[in-house]
Amino acid sequence: MVDAVIEGLKERISAAIKVNQSVGIQVPENRHKDLLQALFSFMNSDANEVWTFVTASNTFKHIFMSFKKVYENKNIKFIDCISRSAGIPIIDTECTYIESPTMLEKIVLEIMNIFKGIEHDVEKFVVIDSLSSLVIYNDSEIVREFVSVLLNKARSFNIHIVTVVIEEEVDAHSLLQMNDKIVVLRDSFIS
Repeated sequence: MVDAVIEGLKERISAAIKVNQSVGIQVPENRHKDLLQALFSFMNSDANEVWTFVTASNTFKHIFMSFKKVYENKNIKFIDCISRSAGIPIIDTECTYIESPTMLEKIVLEIMNIFKGIEHDVEKFVVIDSLSSLVIYNDSEIVREFVSVLLNKARSFNIHIVTVVIEEEVDAHSLLQMNDKIVVLRDSFIS
C-alpha cells in the first residue's frame, strides 16, 4: 500500500513539475515523509536533470539516513540551512551548509552558484523543503519576498522551482500563491 501511495504522489507531482515553472506543494505533516520519498524517487528517475534540494525542515544528516539511495545520485546537490545553527557537526563536503535559515539571500546565491556552469538546455530544478520551516526563523513577509526573488531569478535561468509547505505550520495559501501551480495533498486523497 505504501508503494502505491508513493507512486501516486510521484506521478501527480512529476506531472505538475514538468509542465510548470514553479509548483507549490501543500502537504499534511503526517505525509511529509511520503512526499519526500516521492520527490526523491522522481529526482532519481533521470540522471540528465540537475536538482538542488534545500532543506530547512530536516538536517542533511537526517535526509541521508532516511533516504540513502538519493545520496548516490550525483545529479542532486544539497543545501542544509539548519545544521550549523543547531550546532550539528558537518558530515559531508558534498552538501553546502548555510550558517542560519535567516540567511535567505545566501540561500539564493548558493542555489544560483550550483547552476552557474550548467548548460542552458539541461533541465534544472530546485526543491525548497520547507517554506513553513523558514517562516519559523523569519517573518512571513520576508519569506514571501525570498520566494519572489528566487522565482524571478529561476525564470531567467530556466530553473523549475518546487516549494513545500506543511499545512499545519503556517498559512499555506499566502506562501504558495506566487507559484504557477499549487498541488494540495490531503490525507483523504493520498490514502
